[in-house]
Amino acid sequence: MVIFSTLIPTHRNDGSKVAESETQEILAGLWTRFGGLTIDGIVTGHWIDPADGRHYRDESLKVTIACEPEQIGEAEKAVIEIGRRLGQLEMYFEVRDTDVRFLKVPER
Repeated sequence: MVIFSTLIPTHRNDGSKVAESETQEILAGLWTRFGGLTIDGIVTGHWIDPADGRHYRDESLKVTIACEPEQIGEAEKAVIEIGRRLGQLEMYFEVRDTDVRFLKVPER
């Protein structure tokens, strides 16, 4: 398995807040598509648009998802779809190739 993380903006680029119901819909789409996710919490970031030098300060919900390596292309498409839906110029997408396992816990 591999892990990917992305940042789901809490506000659109025009400053308007993303409704909680829309955020929940986005998260449900991800955990349904990939079988689960972990919400890491709210993070703050800064980004300068190389095209015009404009500074953006973003608050986002960081999520981490484990998936099969062959699903990374699908994961990229899912994150791009979220960015398009929220009117973003770019979306953060990090892939970590690591040894991820889900261990079965036997009954006592």
